[in-house]
Amino acid sequence: MSCLKGKAELLYSKTFDCANNRLELADLLEESQQTLSLGVGSCCVIVGDSGSGKTTLLKTFIKRFNEKHSTDVSENKSIKACYIRSPSNMSPLDLYRAILVGMAEPGSIQGSEVELRRRIAQQVKNKRYRVLVFDEFQQVVEKVGVKSARQIADYLKELVDELGLFLVFAGTSKVMNILEINEQFASRCSLIIEKKLLSVSTRKNYVHFVKYLITLNKHLKLSQIDFTNPEISLPIFAMTKGDLRQLSMLIRKAIFHACDKNRDEVLVKDFAAVFSSISASKKNQANPFSKKFSLLKAELGVNYEL
Repeated sequence: MSCLKGKAELLYSKTFDCANNRLELADLLEESQQTLSLGVGSCCVIVGDSGSGKTTLLKTFIKRFNEKHSTDVSENKSIKACYIRSPSNMSPLDLYRAILVGMAEPGSIQGSEVELRRRIAQQVKNKRYRVLVFDEFQQVVEKVGVKSARQIADYLKELVDELGLFLVFAGTSKVMNILEINEQFASRCSLIIEKKLLSVSTRKNYVHFVKYLITLNKHLKLSQIDFTNPEISLPIFAMTKGDLRQLSMLIRKAIFHACDKNRDEVLVKDFAAVFSSISASKKNQANPFSKKFSLLKAELGVNYEL
């Protein structure tokens, strides 16, 4: 039973290997390296719906970057990347505080905009940050006025130009608006990565979805689940709508359901049993595993041969 629970713990660390993340990670690492080599700051934008894998990509990038560039601290050569979660109530002051929180500045983060910006520059210098990664950055353009958004864009341009930083912005499609606010800032954008939810709208998309499941199962080794069987893979898609976060949650819940039943293997009925607890499921929606397969295909728009 502990072995099965171990698979659930393994799940989140292995989802990165199952999509296009490796190529995207390589692009991010290459762009950051070019910025460091040239000594000229730049930025990157990662766009995608919730559940498309943006945060997983960001955190893996930070981990790999820090591993690659960590050296003997006594030589004062190590450089770092910093993860910053954008605050829900965005304003220039809120953003500056969020940056300092991400940089682990001790004590109360209070002060004027000028003071906070000075402290950010000091942290960049003292801790040798060269990459700042902003998650959920669409809130900059969603929740502030044009004046504040321009002020933020102008400040970010200063970070790129004066400190030579590589900035990464991730969020929904509205993140792109930050580039439109300041044309000079937009010219510093060297890479745009588009993340998409998994889909079964075409046979090619369906094959990609199944490959994702198969790759994930190489790590999990759920021997009783044949993800190549469309009568298993399509109901799973219907339950998660291609959302990677929901998909991980579904598999995790199915594993723990099997554990609760004192079984050492996950069965299809475990996936069916946890349907009602998956947040992507709609109220009054029939369990996809209980539906007639031809009806499920029609509902998902699957009109190709499987």
